[in-house]
Amino acid sequence: MRLNFSIKTKIILMNMGILIPIIIFIYVTITNNLYSNVIKSNIDLLTKESYNTQVYISNYIEKDKGVDIETNFVHKAPLINTYLSKKLNYRIQIYDKNGDIMTDSVANRVTLFDKDITNAIKGNKAYVVKKIDGNIYILFSSPIYLKDATLGCVRYIYTLDIEEKFINNMFIIMGILAFMSILISWLLSKLLSEKIVGPIKKLKTVSQKVTKGEYDNRIKIRSGDEIEDLAETFNVMSESIKDYVESLKEERQKQKKFLDNVTHEFKTPLTAIIGYSEIIPKLKKQSDIDESLVFVKEEGIRLLKLVEELLDLSKLGKSEFKIDRKKNNLKEIIEEVLIIINPRLKKYEIEIIKDLCDIEVLIDKDKIKQVILNVLDNAIKYSECTNINIKLQIENEKVILNIIDDGIGIAKENISRLFEPTYRVNNLNSINNNGNGLGLCICKEIMKKQNGDIKIKSNLQEGTSIEIIFEGN
Repeated sequence: MRLNFSIKTKIILMNMGILIPIIIFIYVTITNNLYSNVIKSNIDLLTKESYNTQVYISNYIEKDKGVDIETNFVHKAPLINTYLSKKLNYRIQIYDKNGDIMTDSVANRVTLFDKDITNAIKGNKAYVVKKIDGNIYILFSSPIYLKDATLGCVRYIYTLDIEEKFINNMFIIMGILAFMSILISWLLSKLLSEKIVGPIKKLKTVSQKVTKGEYDNRIKIRSGDEIEDLAETFNVMSESIKDYVESLKEERQKQKKFLDNVTHEFKTPLTAIIGYSEIIPKLKKQSDIDESLVFVKEEGIRLLKLVEELLDLSKLGKSEFKIDRKKNNLKEIIEEVLIIINPRLKKYEIEIIKDLCDIEVLIDKDKIKQVILNVLDNAIKYSECTNINIKLQIENEKVILNIIDDGIGIAKENISRLFEPTYRVNNLNSINNNGNGLGLCICKEIMKKQNGDIKIKSNLQEGTSIEIIFEGN
């Protein structure tokens, strides 16, 4: 059922819609701060008390110098517990160094073991805030140590009943104030809305036309107040909407082309995952299975990162594209890539010929790994090669990684367009004859952001050579 509201009602609802969230925000902020301050003040109190307790226990145990310290502590724990619970007037527990409870000032109760005990017996003061039977408690544990040895810990179970009642009373007071604020705001809105109904009706009429696509309509209001400013702003907005709608139509076409091609970048990690998932059932050694599972996990994580990277790549050429450059051994990265892509190399019986050396360069490891994977993946899928030669060398203070296949090659007229985001090579007689230029476009962008480059040399039936160029040290 559709509900129709008058303009006056809408103004009132608008004011209420603004006021109520603000009141809720103020309430939540005050309540949280109040609660945090209550917890903090009580923790400070318990912390100070824990120091007094430590001094008391140390002096009490050291009185019997002829008795073993731990044995003496075990024997005197009930007396210590009784003294502390009467002095402080709240529940006290004492635990040994193994985390087992020795004594509790309240009998026939659950021990309430929690992580504060574990931390305390390790020598650290710790606490947890917990709701038990409808009441909030601070469980504060402090280590008991003597002569650099931790004997156990003492726990203070402190109830926050009084503080909770205070916070509840604050909630009631704030509720009353909120109700009064809403009532006053409603009355003022009702009185003032009468004076602005006319201009708003004009705005409504013109806005209805705009919603139908009539962006050329303009409104003229001479009220001498903010409504007039609103009318002028509305006119500007109408013009902006008109221009924006036109730009959206163009952008929509670009987005469509981008989305048609974006799946390419997902294929590399997915291929590795699928390859290892096919190999795992055939493996017999647990070490080989574990190693394969590690690669599956790593590629899954990389796939997740790749989703974020592809979103960034919708802003190609802008500063939002992030690069985290660090010193990395390029040879090690290449070896990692070859391990990941090894199942596919075996599947298509492709031999890798390596000529590598240890060279450290300032790069983003994950992104360079993505570039190399992409280039090798293209060689496997599209080149119909039997050998891939990988060569690493230094020329003119530049580090150059050559990846050369003996496949079917690429026509010269296609090479210059391979780095265009939406260009497809459709004339390759390969495993997948629907080659995608988006991967190379991304590779080009990654290399440029790291002061490098990527170049392609190829002839039909003569193979393809990819040069990945890095900035030298």
